[in-house]
Amino acid sequence: MKTLQQGGPQTLDHRCFVAYKKAVLATITAVVGFFSLSAEAAPGKLSDFAQVYVNQFFEPEEHLQLSEESRKKSRALAYFAYGRTLEAKGRTPEAVEAYKKVLDNQPDQYFLARKTAYLLARSGQQEEALDLLEENLEKNPDEPMAYISLSEYLVTYQANDADGRERAYSVIEEALEKFPDEPAVYDHLVKIYLVANRKQEAREVLAEAARRENENPEYWLALGKIAGRVWPVRPGGDITDAELINVLFAKALEYADSDWRVVENVGDFYHATSQFQRAADAYDKVIVANPDRLDVREKLARVYGGLGNEEKVVEILKEIVEIDPQNVRTLKQISGIYLQQGLFKEAIPYFKASLEVTKGNEEEYTALAQMMLQSGESKLAADFLEEASYLFPESPGFPFLASVALAREEAWKESLPFFEKTIELAKEVQPQLLNEQFYFQFAAANERSGDLVKAEELFRKALDMLAENDPEGQETKFAATIYNYIGYMWIENDIKIDEAGELIKTAADLDPESGAIADSLGWYEFKKGNYEAARKELLRAEQSIEEPDGVIYDHIGQVHFHLGEMDTAVEYMEKAVEMDPENEDFKKRLESYRKGGAPKPVNSKPDETPAPEETAGSKETAEPLAAQ
Repeated sequence: MKTLQQGGPQTLDHRCFVAYKKAVLATITAVVGFFSLSAEAAPGKLSDFAQVYVNQFFEPEEHLQLSEESRKKSRALAYFAYGRTLEAKGRTPEAVEAYKKVLDNQPDQYFLARKTAYLLARSGQQEEALDLLEENLEKNPDEPMAYISLSEYLVTYQANDADGRERAYSVIEEALEKFPDEPAVYDHLVKIYLVANRKQEAREVLAEAARRENENPEYWLALGKIAGRVWPVRPGGDITDAELINVLFAKALEYADSDWRVVENVGDFYHATSQFQRAADAYDKVIVANPDRLDVREKLARVYGGLGNEEKVVEILKEIVEIDPQNVRTLKQISGIYLQQGLFKEAIPYFKASLEVTKGNEEEYTALAQMMLQSGESKLAADFLEEASYLFPESPGFPFLASVALAREEAWKESLPFFEKTIELAKEVQPQLLNEQFYFQFAAANERSGDLVKAEELFRKALDMLAENDPEGQETKFAATIYNYIGYMWIENDIKIDEAGELIKTAADLDPESGAIADSLGWYEFKKGNYEAARKELLRAEQSIEEPDGVIYDHIGQVHFHLGEMDTAVEYMEKAVEMDPENEDFKKRLESYRKGGAPKPVNSKPDETPAPEETAGSKETAEPLAAQ
């Protein structure tokens, strides 16, 4: 590298050093200061350092020297940065001077010329601002923005002057003649016509633009957007303007070919103006060429929503989920549509998938669990609620719902820990959960699990709570259900038969129309050997129940068997098997009756017959109630 000093001191404006003038001086000052400190610390050592020539410049090598054009660009960048700094500090006059120097070096910066002119105008130097824009136009006669800037300025600052207004029109009209394919020129001319309330002339400008032979889709798209802003297409609007706008966007689509951005923008226009089928056609083209454009698929789904085709909406949203399984917004959209249609089972997997991504909150988990229970998905609900109980360990609602789900699945023993957990968590924060219905369900789960002692204790607790909460005895049917359940539980297990009968009779007094209780009372009479009384109650149960019940048919069949009425016994057992073909006891009993076993004496003991099955009464009352 050459190190030869060339000539004497050089000006700091030399080459690309304009931007660094102050920085260089500051650096040299710092260096000199450093040397002074060093000299104080170590006298006599200055000879160890190179001499610094503050007023001298060493010419760079030839290949590093800037061309004249590059030198101007360097100066322009330096003055622009300097001007921005001054403007940010509120030193507008100095910023304007810096920007002018940028324009001296880079006269094609017409956007900066516009900005500088407005800075001058706002500071009261309107004539100087106008001169700057006129000079900018002289230097950039082939730039549409130079014409637009001058016309815009005249409209803004000389609007009250007839000559100024007239010149504003003449400048932009000259631009239109010179640049007939530049949408920005049309945009400005239309705006100033509209400001002057010359709407028809504005429309004529765009109509003329629409007659041009231009195959650039961007031209047509820009004109369409200009027209759309001026005359929003709405139901009941000016159909002529709507037709003109449609023509412009149709031209953009015609020439777009594979310019998918243009096609999408045209689709957006059709969508915004409720031309849904046209929008769908445009979006379809984009998707076929760009299958990963999920945002366009979402737009297409909204279009079909506008058409009222929810089936197609769901189909498109499912396609999005297939591509992006963690798209929570779309998962929730699908579940929301199914929920609106009342299709809970269909909504569940998508709602659940969205929670797996976001983890969700307690309310969302509760809503989904209740949806599962309401749609009969108790097994799915049980698994889901076990997970929810883990995620929200302090919430009593999840073990409560889990106990309901497991009971519906007849997973009685598995449900018991969830009942216990509900009591543990709810007694302080949600004691309302622990009502008589909760304890009834808890009791039923214990009975089905074989713990009759615990079941009786809980049934009696439910009765006590009911008496406390219903002092006027309005809940007679629920009280009857509890009495009936206890009584039938004892009868089925051949314990406390007489006491069971009294409880069932009490239940019958409270709810005399209940077919389930009539069945229990008839079965009590059967156990006591009172077959005529049993038949009477059981036939009443048959008439009272809303739907046929295999257990009641079985009971009636056994009673008729003991009464020696074999044909009737077979008839009812056939009905029982038809209702429950998988019940082995029913099938064995039917086979036995068909073989013509000897009729039992009227007073024979019921335990000489095959063991009776649980009754409709036990089934109905043991079913856990819906979550409160």
